[in-house]
Amino acid sequence: MRLQLKCALVVAMFLAGQTAMVSAEKIDITRPGDAIQLVSGFNQDDGNAGPPPGAEGVENAINDIGQKYLNFLDLSSGFSVTPSFPQTPVTGLTLYTANDAEPRDPASYQLFGSNDTIDGPWTAISSGNLALPSARNAGGNSVVIPPTGNAAAAHQTVEFENDTAYQHYRLIFPTLKDAVAANSMQIAEVELLAVPEPASAALAIVALLGMVGYLRRR
Repeated sequence: MRLQLKCALVVAMFLAGQTAMVSAEKIDITRPGDAIQLVSGFNQDDGNAGPPPGAEGVENAINDIGQKYLNFLDLSSGFSVTPSFPQTPVTGLTLYTANDAEPRDPASYQLFGSNDTIDGPWTAISSGNLALPSARNAGGNSVVIPPTGNAAAAHQTVEFENDTAYQHYRLIFPTLKDAVAANSMQIAEVELLAVPEPASAALAIVALLGMVGYLRRR
């Protein structure tokens, strides 16, 4: 019995160390090709109210490159998405600036979650002001933004408390840096950040049994 308790303690210490290492590494839970829906808002009678241009559709918000998503119905525009990565609570966002027209940058955000459908109903997770950098990211595929992020690209990261994992998320941008000067909202890439799941309980049991067997043989 003492042997088993010692083994359990060793394994628990090992897993605690692994969890501590994982907890410092948040990654994006969206992947190119995930189910995503356009969320359009409204403009300030600037004459531009059509759909996103063909090469600047909503899918570009999660395509892992600098090619932007643009929406002429700009105020409170954004997207809803169903991430394919294993679900853990989202506790941060990283937003990458698009290639031109700084006034179009989002100036605030609202994030919601749902465990029903990609159409909601929605539960508020986090909201706040943004301060995206003036630096621009090149469009097209010249800037690569993997799930682990691109520290060299122009971006802003915000973090917040959340202990609920959702199957679907909705992110909208209520305001822009300069809505009067802007005819649209634009963003190059959005990352929904979460900590990957630690080692499963099954692996812990296997490790414990293996250690017990080894020590018994000794």
